[in-house]
Amino acid sequence: QRSRSQNIVPCTVSQLLAAEQIDETFRICDVEISQVGAGAVAAGADPRPGRANLPPPPQVTVVGIVRHAEKAPTNILYKVDDMTAAPMDVRQWVDTDEAGGENVVVPPGTYVKVAGHLRSFQNKKSLVAFKIMPLENMNEFTTHILEIVNAHMILRKNLMSASRVPQSFSSTGISDMGGYGGGGSLPVNGLTAHQSQVLNLIKSCHVPEGMSLQDLKLQLHSMSMSTIKQAVEFLSSEGHIYSTVDDDHYKSTDAE
Repeated sequence: QRSRSQNIVPCTVSQLLAAEQIDETFRICDVEISQVGAGAVAAGADPRPGRANLPPPPQVTVVGIVRHAEKAPTNILYKVDDMTAAPMDVRQWVDTDEAGGENVVVPPGTYVKVAGHLRSFQNKKSLVAFKIMPLENMNEFTTHILEIVNAHMILRKNLMSASRVPQSFSSTGISDMGGYGGGGSLPVNGLTAHQSQVLNLIKSCHVPEGMSLQDLKLQLHSMSMSTIKQAVEFLSSEGHIYSTVDDDHYKSTDAE
């Protein structure tokens, strides 16, 4: 049983980029954090038949520094960097009929808190922002980091409580089966089964330039390239692996 997070989920950019898109939702650790295309829908107004009375899809928040700002007639495009991954595109739609504060461009170099919905277009994730608020002091940055840790520990705890593994399934058994009950979504030692499989293969590669994404795909027949890339991105952001000659080759940080 997948669950939906409540209201607002504090996240890092790397977590958002690694979020899995399943059907019409984005999920982190099997918990729904945003709906695909939700940024174009008013809160609570789900356009699908029979879904109009559902609670509004959860929002996410990120905190980072504005690296780039570009204003168009109908929107402002920012690149926001929290140093956990490459800067993320954040798009804020503007009301062309009003010259209010929402239409003011936040200048590059400003630390901001962004609240909005995650969306994906042509396999590139971005945020549709409802609110972009410059930080008043850097304590807000520290607070956001602590909120991320707290929120995701709670989400993971709730997930584990809802997905009790029978005693006969050891950690090894889960890995060998490619995941229990969730297609590889159950965390094992902090990693999902998919992430563990990818990491173990990269660890086993002793070639100087490391293992390529193509080699991983050849050995992981049942795993899609998209899933492999998401696992690699997560492992890289968490410091388990690093890129070598290019963005397609990776080695384990534990390699001798």
